[in-house]
Amino acid sequence: MNCTEKGAPYPHICFVLHGPAISRFYTLLQRGVRIRGGIGCSVSAFLRDTLGVTNDELEKIQSIFLDGSPVDDLDSAKVRDGSRLALSAAMPGLVGATLRRGGVYSSFRSTISHKESEAPCEAGDGLVELKIFNLLMDDLGPGVLRKGVLVKSSDLRDFLAALPPEFSGECSSSILDGRPVDAMSLANEKALSGHDIVSLSVMEEA
Repeated sequence: MNCTEKGAPYPHICFVLHGPAISRFYTLLQRGVRIRGGIGCSVSAFLRDTLGVTNDELEKIQSIFLDGSPVDDLDSAKVRDGSRLALSAAMPGLVGATLRRGGVYSSFRSTISHKESEAPCEAGDGLVELKIFNLLMDDLGPGVLRKGVLVKSSDLRDFLAALPPEFSGECSSSILDGRPVDAMSLANEKALSGHDIVSLSVMEEA
């Protein structure tokens, strides 16, 4: 998706930013966004094919939660339409070591680890809720935001309203359904009235 495309059936908003400013949008990734991609596939395939995760980046993803349960085997756990996927780099302490995929303490959480359902899981196109935490945001955040995500319009309004005044200088352009708009005007409740969900893409200025 790019700034000239519309995200029907949702309004499409695109921000073009000076490079470092994209990190401001990581707050939305922590809160949770939805992303469209291939479903009925393994977590490993979803990370590579939909999120574009490289082998090096995959090694940095030390904790993966699918529908609230930690995942050890990325090739057997299946992503379904509506699945919730959370990604984290290594977390400190015993809790972090216990939740780490394939770690020596993973047996401590055997009762909560992901167990693949026997229900049919057909391949296709669907929506997955995605959360990204800590050090992974710098690695994965720009690519996910560039690809485009779906967010609650209320979350986006709250996020924009909390931005500092200097954001206006960091944003090269903001486009709503192909029309230039003032970025901060989108924090106004009337700007996106009637739409609970919006399509959002964020790009770094070339």
